[in-house]
Amino acid sequence: MHSLIQYHTLPSWGRLLQIAVPGAALFIIVSWWLHRTLLTTRYPKNLPRLGQKEGVSWKDMRQRYMDDSLSMFNHIYENYSKKGIAVLIPVFGSCDEVILPNSSLQWLARQPDNVASSMQAQIDNICLDYTLGHEYAHDPWGGELVKTGLNPTLDAVCAVMNPEAVAGVDDVLGQPDDWKEIPLFPTCRALLGRVTLAFTLGDSPEGRKLCRDPDFVAVCYAVLDAMLGAAGDLAGVRPALRPLYGVWAARPVKAKLADMRRRFAPLYRERLALVDGQAAGEKKAAEEPRDLLQMLMRHAAAHRPRELRSLDAMTRRLAVSNFGSMHQSVLTLHNLILDVVGSDAGHGTVSALRGEVARVILGGSSDADVYDPATHTWTRAKAAALVRADSCARETQRVHSFLGRAVQRRVVAPSGLVTEDGVRLPRGAMVSVLTHQAQTDGELLPAETCDDSSSNSSSSGPEVYDPFRFARPRLAAAADTDAGAQRPAALGHLSFAATGPDYLPFSHGRHACPGRFFVDVELKMVLAALLMKYDVEFPEDYGGKRPPNVWFAGFGIPPWRRRCGCAGGVQRRRAWCRLGGCKALSWYRVL
Repeated sequence: MHSLIQYHTLPSWGRLLQIAVPGAALFIIVSWWLHRTLLTTRYPKNLPRLGQKEGVSWKDMRQRYMDDSLSMFNHIYENYSKKGIAVLIPVFGSCDEVILPNSSLQWLARQPDNVASSMQAQIDNICLDYTLGHEYAHDPWGGELVKTGLNPTLDAVCAVMNPEAVAGVDDVLGQPDDWKEIPLFPTCRALLGRVTLAFTLGDSPEGRKLCRDPDFVAVCYAVLDAMLGAAGDLAGVRPALRPLYGVWAARPVKAKLADMRRRFAPLYRERLALVDGQAAGEKKAAEEPRDLLQMLMRHAAAHRPRELRSLDAMTRRLAVSNFGSMHQSVLTLHNLILDVVGSDAGHGTVSALRGEVARVILGGSSDADVYDPATHTWTRAKAAALVRADSCARETQRVHSFLGRAVQRRVVAPSGLVTEDGVRLPRGAMVSVLTHQAQTDGELLPAETCDDSSSNSSSSGPEVYDPFRFARPRLAAAADTDAGAQRPAALGHLSFAATGPDYLPFSHGRHACPGRFFVDVELKMVLAALLMKYDVEFPEDYGGKRPPNVWFAGFGIPPWRRRCGCAGGVQRRRAWCRLGGCKALSWYRVL
């Protein structure tokens, strides 16, 4: 009673202090607990932190990652990766990542999915839960169809894509009578978007309308850009808080998806009628379109009937497919054109590629006017025979890699993951290996590619773009009748679609990109149509030199602004490629 009277006789501010001080202490304790348990991944003390030895703060190191990630990765590779040491680094937003030594690549690729998950790493990176929905993130059955069903049908897919590649080059670049300036990156988007959509949905009347419609191609890219924008916004948010912010960040995706759904509706109704007709025995399987969309519809009819009957669900499945096939290939084509033009003076790259296309595809004719998709067909075997083009594309991805890290895995096992050097990584840790540094490490390059005696270049060092680095040993093996064990088939590890410790653009192991064989054919098809119909060159003031890529936020981006020109010729139209400065864009806008 005495204490109660004493409490009520205290001044008002005193009573407030008696309530506020314990309340503030409780708030601090709860906040600390939430931060330690929900918002922060706790790493062991025996895991080195980048910059700790040098006394560099985590904040400054994160800024260095944003501004100069290439030199940061070079430092990591020389001082940690090559010495077999894992290291914790800050990455985009509030995230951290463990860079494993490249000697642990095979070990990492072999980890079970219930220990180190590739799917969870992808979901966390691109945030499909919030942009398209949980079932599209965690049940990516369309990707499994590509893995199991694409390769057997690739020849049929080539027949659908080739006319769009040839016609697309003419439609996008035009037939000018004089030099004409064009922006290179949007041109690459238009060219590759049309060909990719031909593979995805272009083998029916409504499908051909869509893949040839520049507005639909633009809408597909707009959906991807909105998805990547949301992923970029969410990258700065702690995983535990993403459900709260995700709905807001994904708002732009809804409007873009609605536009895509409206344009996709006629094709959806066409294909749904075809599936229903086959089920009723009214249509034969031989009449079925040979594209990915029909594979999706057929699978949905058998295993996902609810999705089959939903225009919105099939639109979202199409968006997932486009995400995997459209955006990164554009940057590869962008870099490839720059590399081919930049290496032409020293290697005769353009004339060598034209000669190869004329021999393999055109039956020996070098006349671009006779390039008729109906007559000069493509197959997977013909694409594989373009060894020089294959080498150019592989070398582009080797030297000018877009991704700074590869084979990303999210540790999902409750007990964590113990690395080969004895560090126990906690559940929730993201792990990966460096890409560009391993690919340009002369000690890791295949021995067959290190002999540049037949190259016209004065230097074919590991960091130099040598267009025919991987073609020379394969062509030599093909010409040597006594090299039975070294026939081109035995040198398949030097091809564009191969993966290995020295070449990681498609990741490695059982989760390597399943669509890489399609990308292989697609890039060669577009490059062949471009070079056979146009001359491409740099302006004189560039001195024939390719402008360097720009690295920021862990990604290598080709110089962004560039201008190209096209002029008519008697037998072959000419295109002039001119490059400007780099436009600084957010990383998620250019993924």
